[in-house]
Amino acid sequence: MKTLEPDITTDPTWLEEQADRLLGFEILHRTLSATYQPMPPELLADKIGADKGYSFKVIKGIYRSING
Repeated sequence: MKTLEPDITTDPTWLEEQADRLLGFEILHRTLSATYQPMPPELLADKIGADKGYSFKVIKGIYRSING
């Protein structure tokens, strides 16, 4: 009988790595296609498979890391 391995998609570290990878791809794609218009936060979150408040959480985390 096989033992079930834990599902990697439930690992928070793995999820963060994939979100970073998808954000990097989106930046690359928009740069190469010369698309410099702003993207609504909801659309960005949808493209990377995150909740619609993800952009706000990222900006808030950057703010905290800069300002301590």
